[in-house]
Amino acid sequence: MSNFSHSSREFYENLYQHEDFFNPARDIYNDLRVQTIANLIRDVEGSLLIVGCGSGKDLAMASPSQKIVAFDLSFHAVRKISEERADLLVANALHLPFPDEYFSVLVCSEVLEHIPDIKQAVQEFHRVLKKDGVLVVSSPNWLSWFGLARWAGETFLKRPFHSSDQPYDDWKTLWKYQRELAPEFTVEQARGVWYLPPMHYKGKGLSPSWTKGIYTLFRPLEAFFSKALPFLGHLIVLKCSPSK
Repeated sequence: MSNFSHSSREFYENLYQHEDFFNPARDIYNDLRVQTIANLIRDVEGSLLIVGCGSGKDLAMASPSQKIVAFDLSFHAVRKISEERADLLVANALHLPFPDEYFSVLVCSEVLEHIPDIKQAVQEFHRVLKKDGVLVVSSPNWLSWFGLARWAGETFLKRPFHSSDQPYDDWKTLWKYQRELAPEFTVEQARGVWYLPPMHYKGKGLSPSWTKGIYTLFRPLEAFFSKALPFLGHLIVLKCSPSK
């Protein structure tokens, strides 16, 4: 295991052992993220691999009949999951413990930006995915309100401004993501998630009622922007097909 993989494992074990800051906007955002991905894979049959499953929220994107395999780098994350129809394990995205062309769908949401050797991870995704399979990836976006806030923080504080103080946090743009996925994958569809500015930081911000009310008013525009302006959402979601 590389020094980075070892330090990352320690970081995520510690992260999932402790309670995170309360953020009502993040709960709404996560539901929206999961639903957006679920819509993209709704018509794809076959087994699903979830890379970096965290504490299990992403398992909700699977259809009722779908076989699920999910893993995370953190043992403490995986042990929190209660899902009888999922095979759960601790593993590393750089060395997937599965045969070639094994899965019909692979979802990797908000994980690749935390992997320095993204090329090896993408090659592993291509190896275990069937030739007619579907890859869905997502990453925070520099061209968003959150990206602007992060840029401002890093510029004025003159230090990295990583989400949850993660050891590596390489946010994307739509075009950067396309380059990093090539030549193994071709992007077929793009969606954006969350177009409102940040409402909370480290447990401080708007109340849950205000957060929910603002999002409820904005939701019709969110649905429009997701398809029309995916490159400006806080999260970029890409549906991809393997290159032959």
